[in-house]
Amino acid sequence: MHWFESQLRELDRLAEAYVLSQQKSQGNIVDVSEETRIKRNQFIDAVQGLVDKVSKIKGISACSAYHDGLILAHSAKADNVDGYGAMVQDCIRAAQQGGAMLDLGNIEQIVIVGAVNKVALLTVGPLVLCISSSKQLNLALALSQGK
Repeated sequence: MHWFESQLRELDRLAEAYVLSQQKSQGNIVDVSEETRIKRNQFIDAVQGLVDKVSKIKGISACSAYHDGLILAHSAKADNVDGYGAMVQDCIRAAQQGGAMLDLGNIEQIVIVGAVNKVALLTVGPLVLCISSSKQLNLALALSQGK
């Protein structure tokens, strides 16, 4: 397993722990709320950490994470996070509709390649990770080497 895959697995683990903490209905509601808050913060901190690490990889110009088109985390280099959010939401919605018609299953990734740059949209649980890079960059190779 390469670096990026291990990071995604850790995010999945933290997201699952957060969801489980939300589902607890027994015990003291204050303790449940505190546990949920802690698990949520751990997940969001991990998302921001991944975004920061990805944005430092040579050839990647920006990275951000969205949930339902709303920004959750972004790198310092991300210039137009709201514009990316709108694009993410539109692209994912269109891909889901087309994917349903073509029986593709859940959308895992979308890559939009322009004349100069490209944007990769990767679904990570309930999030969409948006990675911007030059057109020539082999994103899979760059992410596998990571760090």
